[in-house]
Amino acid sequence: MTPIEFIGLVGQVYAIMNPIGKLAIVGPLAVERPAHIRKIMAVTIFTVFVLSSIFAVSGGFILNIFGVSIDSFRIAGGIVLMAISIMTLVSGSYVGVVEITEEQAVVPLATPLIVGPGTITALIVISSLYGPFVALGVALTASTLVAITLIIGIRVVKYVGATPLRLLGRFMSLVIASVATEMIITGIRNHITKWFS
Repeated sequence: MTPIEFIGLVGQVYAIMNPIGKLAIVGPLAVERPAHIRKIMAVTIFTVFVLSSIFAVSGGFILNIFGVSIDSFRIAGGIVLMAISIMTLVSGSYVGVVEITEEQAVVPLATPLIVGPGTITALIVISSLYGPFVALGVALTASTLVAITLIIGIRVVKYVGATPLRLLGRFMSLVIASVATEMIITGIRNHITKWFS
C-alpha cells in the first residue's frame, strides 16, 4: 500500500466519523460550560480510540464468523452509509438533538454518532482487504484527527457559533455519500464479474 492510498483511507474514515458535524451538537454547551465539555471530550475521544481499534483489528474475523463475503458487506455497508449521508444532509445529523452529560459522552456521542454503523463498516472492509495492521493504523490516525478536530473545534465554536459547523457537517455528508456510492458500485461490479467468470 502506498502512502497516498493510506491517506485516502484515513480521509474516508475521518469523513464518515464527521467530527465537525458533531461539534454543532455540543457547541452550545461549549459556550455555557467549557470545563464540563472538556471532560466530555476526554471521555468521548478515549472511547473513539478504543472502539475504532477493536473493529479495525477484528473486521476480517467478524466477516469470517458470519460467512459474509466482502463484496456483499460492501453493498450493505454502502446502503447504510448512503442513508446516513442523506439524513445528515436533511437534518444536519442522523439523530435528533441530544442532551450531553458525562454519561452520554460514550453513548450517544462517541457511539453511534462518531463510531457508528458507517465507521464500523468502513473499518471492517479495510481490515478484510488490507489486513488488521493497516486497518488499525487507519483507525488510530483517523481517531487522532477526530480528537484534534474536537479539541480545537470546541474552542472555535465559542467564536463562530454552531451554524457554520452544521454547514461543514453537511458538506462532509456529500463525501460520505461518495464513499457509499463507490462501495456499492464496487461490490456489485465484483459480484457480476464472479457470476460471468
